[in-house]
Amino acid sequence: MAHPTSGFYIQDKQEYVSVSTILGATSDMFEPEKAKGLQFWRRQEPDWEQIVQDAQRRGKIIHAEIECNLLGISTAGHEDEATYQDIITYNIHEYLHFIAPLLELIKEQNTKDGKLLDDFCLEGVLFCPQGFAGTADARFWWDGKYTIWDWKTVRSYKEYKDQEKAKRPKPRSKYNTAFLQLGAYALAHNIGVKMGWLDTLITQGVICVGYDWREPQLHVLDSGKLKKAVFGFIERFEAYCELVGTTFPRPILEMKEETSS
Repeated sequence: MAHPTSGFYIQDKQEYVSVSTILGATSDMFEPEKAKGLQFWRRQEPDWEQIVQDAQRRGKIIHAEIECNLLGISTAGHEDEATYQDIITYNIHEYLHFIAPLLELIKEQNTKDGKLLDDFCLEGVLFCPQGFAGTADARFWWDGKYTIWDWKTVRSYKEYKDQEKAKRPKPRSKYNTAFLQLGAYALAHNIGVKMGWLDTLITQGVICVGYDWREPQLHVLDSGKLKKAVFGFIERFEAYCELVGTTFPRPILEMKEETSS
């Protein structure tokens, strides 16, 4: 399920605010330096809007390629299927060249008797009774631990004037917000386990960063760091609820009444 454009998921006539909406709305409050950095970049980069659009398109294509590869199906007919021009424009083939060995390792660790394990999950929506929801990229086994996994793709080195200078791995600090997102998904999932809806506890988080010039970079959150990310997200969620003056989940009718008033 794609992230809803409204910023809210709906289940049983209840509205759950999305994890990305929470993090986006509280970014200036908790990460003021990040906001300043983004503003500075936009002033220095006249083509920033096109760069963002290209990054979104590239990310969707690579996500589709990864998903179909892991499931052993063709991308033909997928809503984010790449055209030939897309492959050339976004240098998709080089990203996939470096990601492919990792995908084989993931399949090896999550296959038994030629079939994917029952708790192997891609693009699964998680609803948390506390009132938020989100679509996690993946949940599967990695290095013996059931893991919440998020794919990231950085800008192609070919889009920079100085291509050799562009070939630098992104620092772990760049993904601080993504770690909170993993914490939110892990919390929702593990509450589901305790409620009896799901079977396997998540004990690890991974941000996997894809490049078109080197193997993927894995930023791992062990159980302790994942727990810290959970607490960090809860703080942002509470701030968001205070900011909008409501609690979640909330009846859909409440939203309609607020909109019409």
